[in-house]
Amino acid sequence: MAGKVYLVGGGPGALELYTLKAMECIQEADCLVYDRLIDPQILTYTKKECECIYVGKAANQHTLPQDQINQLLVEKAQQYQNVVRLKGGDVYVFGRGGEEALVLQENGIDFEVVPGLSSSIAGLCYAGIPITHRGLASGFEVVTAHHKNDTEYEWNYHEFLNDHKTYVFMMGLSELERITKGLLQAGKAPSTPMALISNATLPNQKTCYGQLDTIVDLFKQSDLTSPMLIVMGKTVELHDRLNFFSQGSLSQKRVLVTALSNETQSLSRYFKSEGAVVTQLQVGEICLLDFEINFDWENKLIVYTSRNGIRGFFGGLYQKGVDLRQLAFVRFACIGQKCAQELATYGFTSDIVCDQANSEDFNPLLRKEILEEETMLIVCGRGSCAIEALHEEDIYLPVYENKEIDLEISSDAYDIACFSSASAVLRTAKSNIQFKTAVSIGKMTTKAIRSLYPDVQVIEAETASYEGMIEAVKENKHVL
Repeated sequence: MAGKVYLVGGGPGALELYTLKAMECIQEADCLVYDRLIDPQILTYTKKECECIYVGKAANQHTLPQDQINQLLVEKAQQYQNVVRLKGGDVYVFGRGGEEALVLQENGIDFEVVPGLSSSIAGLCYAGIPITHRGLASGFEVVTAHHKNDTEYEWNYHEFLNDHKTYVFMMGLSELERITKGLLQAGKAPSTPMALISNATLPNQKTCYGQLDTIVDLFKQSDLTSPMLIVMGKTVELHDRLNFFSQGSLSQKRVLVTALSNETQSLSRYFKSEGAVVTQLQVGEICLLDFEINFDWENKLIVYTSRNGIRGFFGGLYQKGVDLRQLAFVRFACIGQKCAQELATYGFTSDIVCDQANSEDFNPLLRKEILEEETMLIVCGRGSCAIEALHEEDIYLPVYENKEIDLEISSDAYDIACFSSASAVLRTAKSNIQFKTAVSIGKMTTKAIRSLYPDVQVIEAETASYEGMIEAVKENKHVL
C-alpha cells in the first residue's frame, strides 16, 4: 500500500512561526521534500533515517521541473509511509500546492494539506504594516509577479486603483520597475505609500519604505535581495509606529551558538528575540556508555560532574535492573545547582552542592565535606576529569562520551560566539570561524578561549549556566 503525503506550509521563514501540526509532520516524516525558502535548520528536527530531498527553485534555476516534483511525490509515497512536501508560506498561496494535490489524487495517493502562514500577511506584520486597518484599508489583494512557464503577463493596472485596499505583489523583485510604471500610467497617485520587504520574518529581514514615484530609486540604493514583497497602500504609513521586529537591541548582529545537540538552545532563542542573526552549530554529540557495577555502595560519596553524567548513570542502572534502594545510604555531591536539580528528578537530594559549577571551587569543597570513612565514585565523561581523587580507593566511572562530529557551517565570521564548554572552543578552533566577542560559561571555558583566541573580547558568566550566560550578555550589551 502507498503511504500518505502531507503538503505542509512552512510559513514565511522564521522557525518559530511553524504550526504545531507542521512540526509534528516533519518530526514523523520518513521522507522530506523541501523548497528553497526553507531554513535548513528545520532538517535537524527530522528523524536521523529520514530521506531529505531538496527541490528548490530560484529565478531561472530549477532543481527539478514541477512535473518531476509531482512524479517524485508519487514515487516516494509508494516507498515510504509518511512523506512530507514542505513548502514556504502557505501550500495554496502561489505555492503550486493545488497542482501537487491534484496529481496525488489522480494517482490514488492519500494526502493531507497543512496550512501555513503566508508571507503576504505575516511578512507585512513583521515590517510594521497591518494588511487591513479600520479607516485605512477595508480589504487587500495579493497577486504574483510570476506566471505559468514564466510567460509575460500584463495586468489591467486599473484594478489596483482602490485606495481603500492594501495590494501585495509577491516574488516581484525583477518586476518592480514594470509594476510601478504600469501603476503610474493607470493613474495611481505618485504619493501612494509603498514598502519593499526582503527576507520577511528572518533575522536578516530588510525593509525599504517610500512612495510609488520614489520606491524604484530607493530600491536601487538599497541592498535588498530576493525573496521580496512589494506592498502598496495607506497602511504602509503605520510602519514607524508598529514596527516591533527591528527594535531588538542586537538587531543584525551575527551570533554563533555552539551546542552538543540539535535541539534549539535557550541562548539561541534569546539572541533571536533580540533581533540577532543566529547560527546554532552542533560541535559534538553525547553518547551514553555501558559500564560495569562491581563496587560496594557502602560509605560511598557519588560525585556528579554534569547533568549528562547523572542521566548516563541512572540510565545504566535502569538497563542493568539495579534496585535504586541500594542507594538509600550513599551520599551525593553535585557540581552546581543545575546538576543538583537534575539529580532531584531521579528522587535524590544532593548532600553537597557547589554553588559555582567549576572544578576550582568543587575540589576544595569535596576535601572539606567528605566524611572520613567515605570513598568517592566520580561519575564523569570519558577522557580527562578535573575532579581530584582523594584516596587510592576512589573510582572514576565514565558513563558518557562527548563525541566530536564534523562541523557543518556556511559562514566563518561572527560578531559573537557562545561556548558552554572548553571542548566546544577546541573544536570550533579547528575550523576557520572568527568572531569579535566570546560569551563563556565559566573559568575553564574562558581559559580555552584566551588560549586559542587571544585577541577576542571575553564575557564570562558569573553563574555557569545558559541563564548565567544570558545575564552576562544583558549586562554587557554596551560593548557588543
